[in-house]
Amino acid sequence: MRKFFMFAIVVLLIIGCSPKEKGTEQKLIESLASEEKTDSILVPEQEPKVEKPTDLTEEKVEENLIVDEASLWSSYRSAKVAVKEAEADSNYEKQAEYLLEAAGYAKTLQRFDIEAWQYNNAGFTLIEGFKNKTDYINVMNKLNSLKLKSEITLYWKEARILLNKEKEMLSQASGYLAQAKQIDSNLEKSSRTTTIASNITFVKDVLNFLEVKAKE
Repeated sequence: MRKFFMFAIVVLLIIGCSPKEKGTEQKLIESLASEEKTDSILVPEQEPKVEKPTDLTEEKVEENLIVDEASLWSSYRSAKVAVKEAEADSNYEKQAEYLLEAAGYAKTLQRFDIEAWQYNNAGFTLIEGFKNKTDYINVMNKLNSLKLKSEITLYWKEARILLNKEKEMLSQASGYLAQAKQIDSNLEKSSRTTTIASNITFVKDVLNFLEVKAKE
């Protein structure tokens, strides 16, 4: 009986250590290890590589900025020279064109005070062109000197034809002065503010004057 019992124990031990079950167990262990390995690996997102600027790079950028600023001022002065040349030729439209170009350079340089002046000057140049081309001062002086209503009415009809020929110059001036006023409104008030306002008033008064007479 005792021998039979020992034999049974040996058989059970042999069955428990059979290659088939050992292979299954090994596969299970490998499978679990594989799953554990897969779940434990985290793939980080690739961050963009940022090249830290060297001192040489920073110096180069600063140098370029200085060169660009100098170039802008040079272009600004060239535009102002062109204004003088157009003024010598009594070419008011060209003067205004170069003044607007100068305003553009001043804006890029963030000199908004100078930009406002250039827009004002462009408007004023066209006002001067209007006055000279229409002989505005003499026309108004003569009109103010007349006493009789019949004389005033007759003369104004003649003068109105002349003044309306250059009305477009005042319309353009009005736009430039409006731009000057807008820029100036963001700056500290100065003599520039009153100058712009004075020029705007002149243009409005003349245009209104022509409009009223045109309806009669």
